Amino acid sequence: MIITKKMTEQITEQLKIKELVAIPASETEYLELAQTLPFKIEYHNCEIITMGLATLWHEAITSNVIWILQNLFIEREDILVMSSNTGIQIQKFEGGYYMPDVLVVKGAPQFKENSKCIINNPFIIVEVLSDSTANFDRIEKLEEYQTLESLQHIIFVHQKKVSVSTYTRTDKPNTWINQNFKELTDSFSVEESTISVRDIYRKIQFEKSI
Repeated sequence: MIITKKMTEQITEQLKIKELVAIPASETEYLELAQTLPFKIEYHNCEIITMGLATLWHEAITSNVIWILQNLFIEREDILVMSSNTGIQIQKFEGGYYMPDVLVVKGAPQFKENSKCIINNPFIIVEVLSDSTANFDRIEKLEEYQTLESLQHIIFVHQKKVSVSTYTRTDKPNTWINQNFKELTDSFSVEESTISVRDIYRKIQFEKSI
């Protein structure tokens, strides 16, 4: 507990001057710390990664996406739509744990051993990007997400501009289709249903990048 308290203090202090913080930690330390902090933290290459509390517009976009997906799958008893309090484990990358902003599971959740909040079989993952996390999400995490055999759709949504990128698994092994959408009038398909970019950004006031 002493180590966890020191790491909490270290993260808190660094977040005062940095948007994105990475500190060395063991997998055990991460799993213990993840249960105590008031914001989500992730684990990558033996480091805890966090950007602290999310902005208002980040959370507004996340809420819009959850609302869209809830309505999309309202009649599907086999599909659950969840927020970022549910984590995923990347089994092919040792010690990889992430907490996507929106997570969809199809069928019975497959939990990490001795856990009821970390799953191994996501169906759809949505990440709301910020300037500080965009590269990490779209390069490091994308590669790891694509190793998850159950995952069919990855959606990246930027919070400071109209920008949505989708990755859809094809029938060919290790082959994904990437599409990018930059206009509010654009739309894309998920499970044979249409999602409007305008709905994702409904009521959002864009912040200017610093």
